[in-house]
Amino acid sequence: MNKIKYLAFQDLLKKILAMIFFILLARILKVDEFSKYQQILLVINLFASLFSAGIPMGISYYHGQSSSYKLKVSVYKRFFYTQLLIAFIGGMVYMILSLYLSVVFKNNYIYDYSLLIVVILFTNTTIGLFKNLSTVTNQLKNYLVITSAVSVISILISTWILVSTSNIFYLICSLAFFSFLTFAILVKFNLKYFLTKNKNIFINKNESKYTISMGSVAIVSMINIYIDQMMVSFLLPLSDYSYIKIGSFQIPFIGIITGTLVTVMIPIISNQYKNNKYNEIIKTWSDSIEKSTILLIPIIIFCLIFAQDIIITFFSKKYDGAIIIFQVYMFQWLRAVVIFGGIMGAIGLEKELLKNTMIITVLNIVINYIMISNYGVIGAAITTTVLNYLALVLLVRKVDQILPKKFISYFPFKIYFTSISLSIFFAFLFKYMLNDYLTSLVYLLACATLFYIIIIFAQMKLIYNDISINKLKSLL
Repeated sequence: MNKIKYLAFQDLLKKILAMIFFILLARILKVDEFSKYQQILLVINLFASLFSAGIPMGISYYHGQSSSYKLKVSVYKRFFYTQLLIAFIGGMVYMILSLYLSVVFKNNYIYDYSLLIVVILFTNTTIGLFKNLSTVTNQLKNYLVITSAVSVISILISTWILVSTSNIFYLICSLAFFSFLTFAILVKFNLKYFLTKNKNIFINKNESKYTISMGSVAIVSMINIYIDQMMVSFLLPLSDYSYIKIGSFQIPFIGIITGTLVTVMIPIISNQYKNNKYNEIIKTWSDSIEKSTILLIPIIIFCLIFAQDIIITFFSKKYDGAIIIFQVYMFQWLRAVVIFGGIMGAIGLEKELLKNTMIITVLNIVINYIMISNYGVIGAAITTTVLNYLALVLLVRKVDQILPKKFISYFPFKIYFTSISLSIFFAFLFKYMLNDYLTSLVYLLACATLFYIIIIFAQMKLIYNDISINKLKSLL
C-alpha cells in the first residue's frame, strides 16, 4: 500500500505541474505554434512507445516471478541494458525519418530540432524503468525526491522561458536538458545495481518472447491511442490539431489512479497466476475496480457537466470549439475503472490482447478517415470513444475464458451506478447554485474540490455505511 501512495503522490505532482504548463502553453502561444509544440511531443511519445517495447511490463512480470532479491535485481539489470540498446536504435531511426515526418505533419520543427528530440527520446524511454528498480530495492522515496525535484525545477524554468520568450526552440532545449539531467542522476544513484555480476547482459530468449509479445501490444495500443491525433494532423489544417489536443485533455487524477494500479497490480497478479490462485486474481481485480470507481467516476461526471467552464476558464475562449470534443472524450473514461492491458498480460493473454488491439487499430484507421473527412475533429472524437467501448466488450470475452467466474458476476454494478447517480445529482446541484461564479479559475477549482470531498463522503455513507478516516485510507 505504501508503494501505491508513493507512486500516486509522485504522479500527482508531475501531472499537476504538466497540466499547469500545458494550460500556459495554450494560453500564451499562438494556435499554430501550440499545435507544432504538441505535435513534437506526440512524435516523441510515439517513438518512446515504439522503442521501449514491452520492457516495463516485462520487468514487472519477471519481478513478480522471481523468488529472491538478487534475482529481482538481476532481472532489472538485463532489461535496463536491453532498453538502452533499443533506445539507441530508436534515436537512429528517428534521425533517418525526421525529414519525412516533418513533411507529413506539416511541422518543420520536427526536423529542425531532431538532435534535441533524440536526446529526449533516448532518456524518456529509460527513465521510467527506474521506477521499477526503486520498487524492487525499496527506494521509492529516493526516486520520488529526485524526479519530483527535477520536474519542479524544469517546469519553473520552462514556464519562465515561455512567458519571457514564447520561443519553442528554447522550450525544447530546456526539456532535453532536464530529461538528460534526470537520467544522469538516477544512473549515478543506482550505479551499484548496474555493476552487479551477471552472466547475461541482455534479456534471455524466454524473456524476449514475452517482451516482444507485450511490446507489440504496447506499440499497437499507443498507435491506437494517437490515431485520432495523427489523422487530424494529416487530414486537417494545423490549427485543428489544437482543438483535438485541448479536447482530449485529461484531468491528471485519471491517469494517476489507473497508472498506479497497473504498476502495482501486475507483479501481484503475475504471482497469483503462476500459483494458479484464480479466485485471488478475481478478488484483487474486483477490489481495484471498486476503488477506482469510487475515486474516478466523480471526476469524470464533473468534467462532463462543467466542460464549458473548464475549457474556457483554463484555456480561454479561443478554444471554445474544443468543448464538445472534450465532453465526447471524457465520456470514454467511464470505462477506465476497468484496467485490462496489464491484467491480460499477467494472466497469459498477451497474444489475445495483441489480436484485439490490432483489430481495433485497423477499424480506428478506416473509420477515423471516413469520419474526419466528413465531420472534422468531432468525427475523430466520436470514433475513438465508440471503439474504446467495443474493445472493452471484446476483452471481457477473452478474460472470461481464463478466470473461473464471468466478469459480469464480480463487476461492482451497484457501486458503479450508485457513484454515477450521486455524481450527476451533486454536479447539477453545484452547477445550478454556483454557475454565476465559475468564470474565475479560483472559484472553479474550489467548486471542484468541494464537490469531490462531498461526493466521496456521500459514497462512503451509501456504499459502506462507514464515514471514517480508516475507511478513507483504505480507498486511497
